[in-house]
Amino acid sequence: MNPLDFFHKGGPVMYVLFLLSIYGVAVILFKAYQFWNAGIFDSDKFIEKAVQEIRGGDIEKASATLASVRGPIARIMRVALDCVSNREISQKSKEAEISRVGAADIRYLESHLRGLEMIANIGPLLGLLGTVMGMVAAFAKLEAAGARVDPSLFAGGIWEAFICTVAGLIVAIPAIGAYYGIDALIERVRSTMRDVSVQILALEDEFKRNEKALKHQQAIKREQEMREMEDRAKQMAGSVPELSSTLKMLNPRY
Repeated sequence: MNPLDFFHKGGPVMYVLFLLSIYGVAVILFKAYQFWNAGIFDSDKFIEKAVQEIRGGDIEKASATLASVRGPIARIMRVALDCVSNREISQKSKEAEISRVGAADIRYLESHLRGLEMIANIGPLLGLLGTVMGMVAAFAKLEAAGARVDPSLFAGGIWEAFICTVAGLIVAIPAIGAYYGIDALIERVRSTMRDVSVQILALEDEFKRNEKALKHQQAIKREQEMREMEDRAKQMAGSVPELSSTLKMLNPRY
């Protein structure tokens, strides 16, 4: 039998299931594009590099590394880095800002995810509804036949009714699989965002020590430059009398 014949024999519920299947496929394709565009699949490549640069106190290089990467993980790391670099922000304000940005990114990743959950829940129910409607129609035909009951008529109505149940499961099973797969991926992103933000906040004390060491090195370098300038000035001052005595020897009139 032609698949299109199965579709028509399933009744009006099949049209609703068909529309749900189109919506489910559209959501899955959109989420795949959304995650690819957000750089979710290659987010582990830059994290260790950026953390090492932050640990070494090279904030400008770490910022450049994170600026070249797209996605929520790089964004939350930039926010955490800005919070750590700003000494005027309290610890509570830093955590609140990081939580705000992280929650906004997670909400973006979770968009349309409820649609898949809806399909997974109502797909089997719609299939059951179509089956019940088909069974009612089959029993109505059986009653109309009266004493001339044809078992094939009743059997044909039953298998046609169960087409809706099969269609509902076909629509719901991929939807629920995609829902749990996408939800697991979002949970991994959420966990990574939490981990990297805690790492950067925990490096604040070490970052402060690196800053002090860098300032100390700069102070020593400036002191050495000042000493070199003073030595050159003394050498220049000491060479002036020698020049004057030389001129006097060459010209007695001096």
